[in-house]
Amino acid sequence: MIPKVHKKGRSFRGAASYLLHDKDRAPTTERVAWTSTRNLATQNPHAAWRVMAATAMDQSRLKAEAGVKNTGRKSVDPVLHLTLSWHPEEAKGLSKDEMIRAAHGAIRALGAEDRQALLVSHSDEPQPHVHILLNRVSPTDGKMLPSSKERLRLSQWAQAYEAERGAILCEQRVINNAARDRGEYTRGKPDKPRHIHELEAANDNAPGVEEVKAAQKRLDLALGRKTRELRSRHTKESAELADRFKQTRSEIKAQSHQEAMRARDRVRASFRPAWEQRFHEHQAELRAFERRENQFLGRVSNALRAVNFSAILSGRDRRSTVRDAYNALSTTGGRLEAFRRAQASKDSELERRQRAEELKAIETVKATRARRLSEQRALFKAERASMILKHDLERAGNRAEWRERSSERRAAFEKNRSHGKPMGPEGGRQSITGDPALKSLAESYRKRQQAADRAREQDNQRKRDERER
Repeated sequence: MIPKVHKKGRSFRGAASYLLHDKDRAPTTERVAWTSTRNLATQNPHAAWRVMAATAMDQSRLKAEAGVKNTGRKSVDPVLHLTLSWHPEEAKGLSKDEMIRAAHGAIRALGAEDRQALLVSHSDEPQPHVHILLNRVSPTDGKMLPSSKERLRLSQWAQAYEAERGAILCEQRVINNAARDRGEYTRGKPDKPRHIHELEAANDNAPGVEEVKAAQKRLDLALGRKTRELRSRHTKESAELADRFKQTRSEIKAQSHQEAMRARDRVRASFRPAWEQRFHEHQAELRAFERRENQFLGRVSNALRAVNFSAILSGRDRRSTVRDAYNALSTTGGRLEAFRRAQASKDSELERRQRAEELKAIETVKATRARRLSEQRALFKAERASMILKHDLERAGNRAEWRERSSERRAAFEKNRSHGKPMGPEGGRQSITGDPALKSLAESYRKRQQAADRAREQDNQRKRDERER
């Protein structure tokens, strides 16, 4: 029994499409021997994966209804795909019920008894095998199935399963698990790609094949290291580009805020003489009011000045206006209060004019900020498109290197098998310099790079112009 955990994913549709059809995206289903479901109300495999997808998308509601806090890190990969494979010698006596029993045992080993699962058995390989498509999201409470130590748990379960059936076929697993029981860190050998496994298996009887395997492995590791470095650099460059433009946008916003405050202060400074003049006018008006209060006719004059006859005649808030008029006619305090309201009204008018000028100045700064941010977005898009195209070109070159590496590997094994006889054209190195796809990518990259350079130069020129102003 060999359990294999495949890379987790997001698409139940994609995984089910592969499992329920023949290889190479064929619409046929000849290799599907049988299907079964677990914790699902349907045995229809096409309905099953749709229900699983709906459950995964409904995770937040399931958590809320179960009283589970929707906090912590969120996994975006609800699709778990396992494969259980038996030895070809076990094919004759292996029944569907036994394969289903084993699949359920593997699911229990992962602690996923309550999870929805679709089992699919294929008949296109000499070794019997069953695929398990598992929904990591619980239909009960929406919790995500943890992935910690899942390979170790399956290894221990597979060893117990073989022992139960009376024949240990994978001895290395027993040795590895014993070492783990002693507290030693032990890791199983990584799976070889199928094309390499088949190539090595076809040359097992050739003399000197181990030396060829070792040499080709070193070359594969070197190119693999180069590929990882390429991916790491691409990730770093993408992050640096995003961070650089994020920092630039923050600087533009901070500068605009400071410019807006300075523009507001300039407007306030321009209105300060008007406020000083208004203060002196108020003081003069107050002294005149107090002189008039010393005489009867002056008090009458102050009272008439305090009454808002237009408000009384227009009917705007008549009751309040009449009350204020009565107070102004009858008491000194009422007249003084009306006098101060008239002065405050003049102050309010001047303040409205100042606020309007402040808003106008700030809106001008905001318009400049919007233009600069728009220019930065255009520059970012141009540089990102240029970088993406550059990365695509480098990845295409890396894929060509892997194709060349595969051709070299095949040629090395063939040469060893034929004891150094000259190879035909298929065994030689494949030149990638004449690849039209790479040439097209290079030309597109050159144009994008020129566009990004022009946008960058325009941005630099704008900054120089602003400094000169």
